[in-house]
Amino acid sequence: MIITVDQTGAVSLTEADNFRGFKVASSLSDPAALGQALQAAGRFDGEHAWIDRSWLVAQAGGGAEWSAGFEKMMAFAQSKGWVADEAIRAHIEYVA
Repeated sequence: MIITVDQTGAVSLTEADNFRGFKVASSLSDPAALGQALQAAGRFDGEHAWIDRSWLVAQAGGGAEWSAGFEKMMAFAQSKGWVADEAIRAHIEYVA
């Protein structure tokens, strides 16, 4: 899953079926602007994005197969300590 933040601060979910590539791809390099943009999907702690589980589910709109894959991803993330308050931690890649 890739959470994309474009130059305008719009946040969207792409590759919703990719449960092995969870990240934020941001066109915004300013931390304050990125933090404000990510409020639509979760929060930014200055280093990582924390994406709300409910936002991911709502954006993906997947069926039973998607839900099973998503739950496996969440269980793996939980085992690594990457889940807090129903949000999953994502690293951020800054893109041009």
